[in-house]
Amino acid sequence: MSQNMKKKTITGVNKEFNQEDLSKPWVQKRKGFIIITTLSILLMAFVAIQLIMQNPQEWLKAIGWVFLFGGSIWLVFFGFNWFHSLFRNKPADKNKQ
Repeated sequence: MSQNMKKKTITGVNKEFNQEDLSKPWVQKRKGFIIITTLSILLMAFVAIQLIMQNPQEWLKAIGWVFLFGGSIWLVFFGFNWFHSLFRNKPADKNKQ
């Protein structure tokens, strides 16, 4: 058994987990960007509709809130990517030895 294979017992059932398989992304990068872009646009539209229906004269304030909420999704996305990069191991360069 290789080093990156570990056996774990879960409720009496032996299963082998490959640590590298567990750390791989769930979604492809391109698909993730499409999902995040769609969600941020939908959130921006929702906030704009709510603010403009509440007070139609406050367009400038509504635009500010729209970009604040839409940008917050991207801020969280890039913030968590940065945070996880602090703890994730960098791939070893196989040419160096």
